[in-house]
Amino acid sequence: MPNLFGTSGFRFTFPGTLTLNTLEEMAYSLALTFPDVEGVIVAHDSRLTSVPVSTIFSSLLSAVGFTVYDAGRAPLPVLAFASGFTEHPLGVMITASHNPPNYNGIKIFKKKWELTRDEENKINENMSVRPRLGNPELPIPDDALSEYLKKLSSEINTHLEKKILVDAGNGTAVTATPGLIKKAGGNVLCVNCEESGYFPGRLPEPNPINLRTTLEMARREGVALGVAHDCDADRVAIFDGKGEFLSQTRALAYFFERKLKENRGGLMVTTVDVGMAVDDIAARYGGKVIRTRLGGSHEIAMKDKSTVIFGEPWKVIDPAWGPWADGIRVAVKLSEDVMDNGSINDLFKGIPDYPYIREDFKFKKWDPEALKARAASFFADAILEDYDGIKLTMDDSWLLFRRSGTEEKIRLYAESKNSEKLFEIKRRALTLLKELDFIYV
Repeated sequence: MPNLFGTSGFRFTFPGTLTLNTLEEMAYSLALTFPDVEGVIVAHDSRLTSVPVSTIFSSLLSAVGFTVYDAGRAPLPVLAFASGFTEHPLGVMITASHNPPNYNGIKIFKKKWELTRDEENKINENMSVRPRLGNPELPIPDDALSEYLKKLSSEINTHLEKKILVDAGNGTAVTATPGLIKKAGGNVLCVNCEESGYFPGRLPEPNPINLRTTLEMARREGVALGVAHDCDADRVAIFDGKGEFLSQTRALAYFFERKLKENRGGLMVTTVDVGMAVDDIAARYGGKVIRTRLGGSHEIAMKDKSTVIFGEPWKVIDPAWGPWADGIRVAVKLSEDVMDNGSINDLFKGIPDYPYIREDFKFKKWDPEALKARAASFFADAILEDYDGIKLTMDDSWLLFRRSGTEEKIRLYAESKNSEKLFEIKRRALTLLKELDFIYV
């Protein structure tokens, strides 16, 4: 069977590629893969299809012998937090994260951690096996959201009031981010803060295109900080009072800097697409950076106890809080720091900001071996790595070609300390993709 898992869980169109048969096989496989687990907590995002998918999958999990705890509609950080409870160490989130509304899928946590690649492979191998049915039990309601909010609220102090714009994207962050920032003293302007699976305000991914109207509001209101979530709130985008979108690498670098100061050193585990600012911060404070595949930073962090921060663009993970991506907590912590320091630009003043691009292209085909062979001549002075896509690293620049794990796209990433060089790298990269006939133009 083809591997269902992408970068983080799996996502397909629904109705469509995500079928009842797939859900049934997944439930059976989880019973085989985790025979010692009795309780599973299930939560879902705001999509119109998430309630029926959650209901069906919960029933299937119950039928194969799990006791199912229904957390209802909740942000992903709440589900990950709740999977640390001993009575339900397995957490299942019904979500397609930042993908379009016609997608849905599943993310799985075990004792607060995302699954390892080995665990995903084992689940995939067991998908076609049918174990015997266990004894079904009725779902038991569980107030995971209240426990999560109580825990996070205990960290919050009151600060000088500043204007903070929160765009919840009509998703599950509505239940947490605005209220927590208000508790910290923020004057919260809430946009798209009515939960709706229709996503009337914007599409779920909080990128600059989808956030056009929100960014204009930030300019008009002159906010100290703007934050925006995807549907399940593991992601957070950051923007300033001029309506300028801020680099996700800089957010990672900022939290890395805080941790290095607190711990007098430490390791950041991050992904292939993260920019050079984190390396500069590591050099400045005696830290270390390891890069790995997207969706894989937790596997290294699980084993290396010197890890002080890990994650990827959009997802900042602090193991001292919990080993899951928590866009809600990041938004709250940034808000608290901004209220003490003036604005997000004041806060990020010491974090390098290098010219960076990330663009998507609908692809005709993807042949990494052919790309590697041609890239060597297009970028003769580069070091080539292929552990996740094709990455070419130069003295003061880098370029990454990567096929999306959930959509029919080739993603192009590049960064340089020189804007003219970045433009030239992009030009050559597009020429290469066109010559190989990989993309539609």
